[in-house]
Amino acid sequence: MLDHPAPHVTASSGASVPPRRRGWVWPLVVLALLAMGGAVAWRLLADRPATPPSAAAGAEPPPALAVAVVPAVSRPLARAVVGDGSVVPWQELVLGAEAGGLRVAEVAVEEGDHVRQGQLLVRLEDAVPAAQLAQAEAGLAEAEAALGIARADLARAVELSRSQNTPRQVLEQRQSAARQAEARLASARAARDEARARLNQTRIEAPYDGVVLRRSVLPGAVTGVGQEMVRLLREGRLELDARVPELDLGIVAPGQAVTVRHGAREIAATVRAISPNVTLDSRLGTVHVALPAGSGLRPGMFARAEVRAEASPGIIVPQEAVVFRNGAAAAFVLEGEQVRMRRLTTGMRREGMVEVLDGLAAGERVVRTGAGFLADGDHVRLAPAAE
Repeated sequence: MLDHPAPHVTASSGASVPPRRRGWVWPLVVLALLAMGGAVAWRLLADRPATPPSAAAGAEPPPALAVAVVPAVSRPLARAVVGDGSVVPWQELVLGAEAGGLRVAEVAVEEGDHVRQGQLLVRLEDAVPAAQLAQAEAGLAEAEAALGIARADLARAVELSRSQNTPRQVLEQRQSAARQAEARLASARAARDEARARLNQTRIEAPYDGVVLRRSVLPGAVTGVGQEMVRLLREGRLELDARVPELDLGIVAPGQAVTVRHGAREIAATVRAISPNVTLDSRLGTVHVALPAGSGLRPGMFARAEVRAEASPGIIVPQEAVVFRNGAAAAFVLEGEQVRMRRLTTGMRREGMVEVLDGLAAGERVVRTGAGFLADGDHVRLAPAAE
């Protein structure tokens, strides 16, 4: 342990003081750098534009789609009612046997034959009916002879009663016998007529002109009462039973022109009648369309009918101007430089045009080209061709 304090260093000892001064230099350098950084930051903030770049870009108008527009026009539009159905006979006659137990002797027609009124279709064996007719005619002759005798006896009795040579009772008997003879004669005539009618029933003839649709018997078959023999299409006339929606029945009337389509074939026809009933399950009515002779159609064929109803004024637009949004028809109407979407209630479509029942007024301009790429409120510009 030292007995004296450490020696005090003085300036005269030759030691320097720089180490204490270097401790103050570094804080000054840091403060200088901070001051320079603040100046640079202030300069950058002063030179920054007042509006952010993103906001300035958003203020620019969006690009406008070039579209073509067309005015909605009002003009008479011939409405067409469309229906489909089967070809059926106008009147189908089922000819059957009136007499039973007779053998078929002859079938004079084939299916598809054209027949005339009164033409023989089927002949039954007539031996028994002919014999019955002969018997009835003989009985008629006998009754006529008996009536002649009774009348002669009555005439003699009348002459004798005038001279009072015959009793009153005899005269009354002769009068009664004459009346009985007259009654037997009337009965014999009825039996003769019945036998003749039975004989005529062995010949089945065509009641009208027509076409044989079906032949149901062959020679040698034994008939029953009411058995079907021949099915006849009266006058060869066919018609189409077109099924039409109930809402369209009100504009269909007899006599209107109809275009019937069967494949590539088109047939000019007319409406004959409208059925008064509508089916409950399908809500369809039946329009009877009379087909012309020589149409080439046959019963059972399926065809489509287009009834041309009377023309009525309506708003129409091109078909390409109608778009579908959320399952509903719509169109874009030009208002200034923007388009507005309108919901439409459409009717029939014909020759590239669509009938607008509600949603547009005549003269309004609708987008025809480019409507599928638009949304409500979009800015558009007219294409050069449209201008």
